Amino acid sequence: MITIFVPRADIYLNRLKNNLRGVSKHVGNAKVLAIVKADGYGHGVVPVSRALAEGGAHGFGVAVLQEALALREAGLEQMILHMGRFDPRSLDIYASQNIRASIHSLEDIQALVDHREASGEELAVHMKVDTGMTRLGISYDDAVEALETIKKHPFIHLEGLWTHFATADEADQSYLRYQLVRFNQFVHMARKLHIDIDFFHAANSSAIVQDDTSYFNMVRIGLLLYGVRSSEHIQPPFEVQPVMDLKAPLVKVRSIKKGTPIGYGRTYRTPEDGRTGVLQIGYADGMPVSLSNKGFVQLGGKTYPIMGRVSMDLCNIKLDEDVPPIGEEALIWGLSDDPRLSVEHQARLAETIPYELLVRVGSRVERNYVEE
Repeated sequence: MITIFVPRADIYLNRLKNNLRGVSKHVGNAKVLAIVKADGYGHGVVPVSRALAEGGAHGFGVAVLQEALALREAGLEQMILHMGRFDPRSLDIYASQNIRASIHSLEDIQALVDHREASGEELAVHMKVDTGMTRLGISYDDAVEALETIKKHPFIHLEGLWTHFATADEADQSYLRYQLVRFNQFVHMARKLHIDIDFFHAANSSAIVQDDTSYFNMVRIGLLLYGVRSSEHIQPPFEVQPVMDLKAPLVKVRSIKKGTPIGYGRTYRTPEDGRTGVLQIGYADGMPVSLSNKGFVQLGGKTYPIMGRVSMDLCNIKLDEDVPPIGEEALIWGLSDDPRLSVEHQARLAETIPYELLVRVGSRVERNYVEE
């Protein structure tokens, strides 16, 4: 039974599918690899992935093997790419569960060779080339050697070649183009070596909006699927809507006198007589402390500022003469006619990025999946 005094995230699966349709139409014939890591960006990996599968996503990208296994256990049969580093001791799991591993080093290729010799199993893999992110991926200097080594071992099915952009969400796209040039070199090298690769993928959500030459024949969509833009420079030419509406109930209303301190640290003192409302949500639920005295919520059709420090479980808002009923839910972020209620705006106020706000939505926040 749903209790009234708990924060809730309404996850609108129809919005998710509509966002997927908009992206798919925009990228044309390129396949969509839906990124569902970090519990589907805080939305719930299994319900989100099921909806995306129904909407036509070709496959899913995850960050750790456990996420891939959760999808298989849920009965999803689409292609799953583990984008992170694999542990050679777990390669039998990739084979038995039909999960694509990513190659990030020459040592990874040797691990595949050793596994083949020990088990006789063949694996489909994707090789990541580090074109300038300086994180995971075959180093630029080793990428040609890696392709040549794979060519010598036909039992390694190199299904995909990919890279990741460091600056796709920025206004200056010169570094993205630099990375694209480097990646194209290895696309051409793979073709020159007659390696039969099914998919080349580089574009993330931001690159899909910024540069259509980055599409190749597969794109990796993350944040944009969930209806959120990574920066103010990203203005998609198709409609997307936020999938998550984060809400919290009003649990108390108090009349307060001028000069009354509010919350931990007394960081706010009321400038006049008035009212405060207490919401059942705090930083344990995903509302960051950095929204203290800066963020906004929408309650009863009106937008109210947060006042005082956000605590672990509760936060205060400044009410006016209208007193909403106890139990009415405030929108923390989501679909609203007030742009201040977008997760992008709240992230800017909190001096962070939208990704962080979404993935920090806590486990005690009830997820309610809605099909309109």
